[in-house]
Amino acid sequence: MIFYSHHSGQLGNQLFVFAHLVANAAAHRTKLVNLSFAEYARYFSTTNDDLFCRFPERSSFIKSNSVRSGLFLVNKAILKVMRIGRFDRSVIHRIIVADLPEYQFTEENYFDLNSQIFQNLVRKKPVVLLFGRFFRDFQNFEKYQDVIRNYFTPLPELQTHVDQFINEAKKSGDILVGVHIRRGDYAQFAGGKYFFSHSQYAAKMKELQGSPIGRKVTFVVCSNEELKSEYFGGLPFKEAPGHLVKDMYILSQCDLIMGPPSSYSLWASFYGRKPLYHMRDVRIPINLDSFVMLPPHVLYNFAIS
Repeated sequence: MIFYSHHSGQLGNQLFVFAHLVANAAAHRTKLVNLSFAEYARYFSTTNDDLFCRFPERSSFIKSNSVRSGLFLVNKAILKVMRIGRFDRSVIHRIIVADLPEYQFTEENYFDLNSQIFQNLVRKKPVVLLFGRFFRDFQNFEKYQDVIRNYFTPLPELQTHVDQFINEAKKSGDILVGVHIRRGDYAQFAGGKYFFSHSQYAAKMKELQGSPIGRKVTFVVCSNEELKSEYFGGLPFKEAPGHLVKDMYILSQCDLIMGPPSSYSLWASFYGRKPLYHMRDVRIPINLDSFVMLPPHVLYNFAIS
């Protein structure tokens, strides 16, 4: 059994790490427990009813977000003590770390969950504990992508709100362009390289609107801060509800998705199978050809460019 016990960031980051673990577990028929998903488990059908966020999915007798979070903290503390005490292996367990400083965000290296060495270890040890954010299985991520999508289906009530929003948005446009505006923490991320002003977002939206799309465009705007209509100077847009999960899955149902490099929009693109344009340099013109479907080996490789 594999236990994953690392808080790997916000929603998009956690979804991708968990997805790679799910893909690997599906391929090798391994039992997986991910207590670190406690923060977001209540939003998804498979994890909402399970204290341990397991794959294959199971339901727990006790259903409590606070208990789930407490289990993660206890597990994290035990793992920390074991690492400090250098008790990283025994007859029944092994701890594997794939995190900083051995792995760097500027490199495309990762721990391959599909390697023969790791799979042999999982077969020999009843418990394998993973700590870090660099665990990947790109091969099985592609092969089991539908299993991943099914596993991370939002709760029915959340999905209903998403569907209602999209249906209403489609009344005002033939093509929906999801715009992910990420500011706030992006003032520091990558040295502020992707911290764009509202006017820069609006300029790219107008640029796309003026390109030969051939259909009426409506923009669906998601943001991690309050928006004002004057930011967008008459552009046809609808503001998403402002809910972390609803907004992500609303983006996934748009026809095109644009925004700065972020695992949030990457997940929306992957889940909805929708073309994505990552704004890396606002000086580069945007058109329909700017939107692409990214292959699994490009998704979530942490390369910052």
